[in-house]
Amino acid sequence: MRARAYQIPSEVYRELEAQILEQLRDGDLVQLRHLLGDHDLEIELLSGEWRVMMYELSDYYQVIDLQRRLARMVVGPDELADFVDALRDPGRLERWRPISFGLADLADALPAGTDLVGLVITEEADDWLWAEPVYEIVAIRPEVFALLEPHMRALLLSGDHAALARLAEDHAEGCVEFSPEQWRVLLRHTRERAPELMSVFEAKLAGPKDYVTIREALELVADPRFQPSLDAWLRVHASIAEYALYFRDASLERREFDGSGLHQLPTRSTQPLRIIPPEERAGSVGEQLAVTGKTLPLVPVGGDRSDEGSSGS
Repeated sequence: MRARAYQIPSEVYRELEAQILEQLRDGDLVQLRHLLGDHDLEIELLSGEWRVMMYELSDYYQVIDLQRRLARMVVGPDELADFVDALRDPGRLERWRPISFGLADLADALPAGTDLVGLVITEEADDWLWAEPVYEIVAIRPEVFALLEPHMRALLLSGDHAALARLAEDHAEGCVEFSPEQWRVLLRHTRERAPELMSVFEAKLAGPKDYVTIREALELVADPRFQPSLDAWLRVHASIAEYALYFRDASLERREFDGSGLHQLPTRSTQPLRIIPPEERAGSVGEQLAVTGKTLPLVPVGGDRSDEGSSGS
């Protein structure tokens, strides 16, 4: 789940402040964004950026609810100067550098030492939940994982596997994707050739300190006949760094949304239509129609149009 930061002129913010704060606590995202329609700057913050920023700058008004997937924050014009100073702190900027994309833009864009604007941050719309989940092994650089680990483990404990996958992929160094069949084969080969690796698959998240051991175990099951992508990644990229790894199980994300309406077309078993043989088809007008108990012949609605024409004349 990403977030959006909106810079709002101070006169607009002060006029709408009471409504913004009310909607921030309990309001619908669409209504809240309607209030923010007069913004003069909008910046996207990746999943890890807003989490790290809000955690470290918790003195500002925030509404964070992992279960409801809410991530909201407001900085009034009177607070903006201190907020910008905190955001541009050299030590903090250096510490955040491994995950900074939108954060760097936000720090540069906000005016310093002034009360001319206010800032409102909201979570993104839930469109991202429509993406089909996939099976993956996601590699995350150690300096990135050091910033994101507490947030990733919090999502893992809460069971929000979709948000965890979004967070991991937003800040990944690389991903190896598997088809459902490849994932089943990978698990089977792991049980047969490297059973100690099964506990890692079940834990979902492994830190850099275990990387070398995990990589050696993966090399035992990366048969290029079945896992060409994993084999190529291990040969070309795996030695670049000692990564943290996230083992993404798509079935957990699908299970989360069973019955929620997010999957528009559930998988159904279908059968081809039966072709009606000539002897069972409808005959000419007045002819007795064959009824076998298996099919219902087509009867034209309203009878023969030619009769209507002749009677009308």
